[in-house]
Amino acid sequence: MPTVSVNTHFPGYEIIGELGRSNARVLKARHLASGDLVAIKHFTLNTDPETLRRFRVESEIMTSIRHPNVVRVREVQLDMPLPFIVMEWVEGGNLRTLIQEQGQLPVATTIRLGLQMSEAFHAIHPQGIIHRDIKPENILYRPLPSGELHFLLTDFGVARLREQTQTMTGQSLMTYEYASPEQFDNPRGVDVATDYYSLGVVFYECLMGKVPFSMADSAGIATFMGQVLRTEPPALVLPSGQYLPPSLTTLIDWTLVKDPAQRLSDITELALLLGQANVELLQANRSGIRQAPVPTPRSQTMAAPLPVAQPTETYESTPDYEPAAQSNTWLIALAVVVAGLIIGFAIYYKERDKETPASTLVDSTALDRDSLKTEDFVPRRDSATTAEPESEEETTTDSVEITPVPPAATPNSGSTATPDSTAVQDSIR
Repeated sequence: MPTVSVNTHFPGYEIIGELGRSNARVLKARHLASGDLVAIKHFTLNTDPETLRRFRVESEIMTSIRHPNVVRVREVQLDMPLPFIVMEWVEGGNLRTLIQEQGQLPVATTIRLGLQMSEAFHAIHPQGIIHRDIKPENILYRPLPSGELHFLLTDFGVARLREQTQTMTGQSLMTYEYASPEQFDNPRGVDVATDYYSLGVVFYECLMGKVPFSMADSAGIATFMGQVLRTEPPALVLPSGQYLPPSLTTLIDWTLVKDPAQRLSDITELALLLGQANVELLQANRSGIRQAPVPTPRSQTMAAPLPVAQPTETYESTPDYEPAAQSNTWLIALAVVVAGLIIGFAIYYKERDKETPASTLVDSTALDRDSLKTEDFVPRRDSATTAEPESEEETTTDSVEITPVPPAATPNSGSTATPDSTAVQDSIR
């Protein structure tokens, strides 16, 4: 496309071409001073002074935010004949194009998208910025060398410029389909919960290839609004029997709750459920599970989620696979090794038990020999046995085998007889 310069409307920029039109016209341009490629979005303001003032304040905040999942706002010009916003150029495309090309996104890509959008929410919501227009057109991506996609949120606060005093007439059909229930009643009074609802619709569409409620399928705006306000979304069932992590089902259910006060709107909860869903997906892929889980009953969707560990950047578009047959082989080998160890220990302890009595007898004998070598050892004899011993050798042998004196023998204090030293030495030998 030939270069077209419109410096009268966009001073300091060279217009390269038009990227598209929706609620505004988007142009690709080059910043003349730095040479950087940028995206310029210009529109016709049709709002009241108070809304314009609030958008100016939000735009000043957005220019100060630097986050890898947030498209940087470089410049905001609202006092020009053709008001415009200058944003960084993202080489890639938007989520709308990606869904149209693929039909449905893989579960792993959807989880990756959710984790990066939770990072974007964490960057803007604490600053008081409510996006109000989360939809695939406002989520950009750039391909990474790894083959995965890096997602960025853009178009902050632009929806506020389209908020009318009494009605939402003039907004696009796509905005209607991603709008939260409270945006139909009081668009000016919404809080961060509205961004979580819209993100839930985006998740639903990524997995199903369509939104829960479509203007094209409704008889009119009144029927459509009735569905958004009162009808539960159709059950989420993936095509081809793909595995759907239960935590991801729970997450979508909680973000699509009608009442904003009961809706999931906490960044920590969002990140924990996405992390748990990623773990469930990896485990299912490794074990070969492919069937979809039983949908979570709506009556249980408002229960507090179980605490789960926050993962550390575990999402991956191509999970590792581990064949089940290989796991069984390792289990069999492990069982054989354990059985061998048990048998070896049993033989060892059995042999040790056989040797224990012999070693004990030797120790006791050694103790008796030491006691026999003591010069002060003088065995006491009964008066009857002293008068006529049966045999000197037998008496000495008995004293070695049975050390204590028999209970029947009484010490003879008057006897001074001492055993022959030769007999004692013979007994020791």
